[in-house]
Amino acid sequence: MIALDDLKKIEFFADLTDEELLSLQEICREETHRAGEFIFIEDTPAEHLYVLKNGKISVEIKVTGGTHLSVLTVSQFAEPFGWSAIVEPFRFTASARCVEDSTIISVDSRRLMGLIRMDYRMGFLIMRRVAKVVSERVKNTRLQLIHSFYG
Repeated sequence: MIALDDLKKIEFFADLTDEELLSLQEICREETHRAGEFIFIEDTPAEHLYVLKNGKISVEIKVTGGTHLSVLTVSQFAEPFGWSAIVEPFRFTASARCVEDSTIISVDSRRLMGLIRMDYRMGFLIMRRVAKVVSERVKNTRLQLIHSFYG
């Protein structure tokens, strides 16, 4: 089980009350993955939301010829990834591969969605954080596209 103090340090959950964090704590687990290992694969069912504890993760998309293109590096403590697990159609839009040995916090998305359905305040706060993450990633992608076309 993840320590409550560890959950309190995660910005993604910063607005939650201690009671909400205790509910969340029950559906989280810590995982370790080796460098080169995939945590999830693009276009597969998204059953967990992830938060980086330590290490480095490459978020990659499939391109022609079966190769993968890294579109994002997750390397900061408490950085979330795998948000597709709580947004329909609940399928990963990219793959996540460990660049180095990594420790992550895995949140069971079905159980999280159950908590969100029971506690609208918690749901609003979490989905607001998801919207912020998605917005930042769209902005970064836009900047990458501009840079690739205009140097």
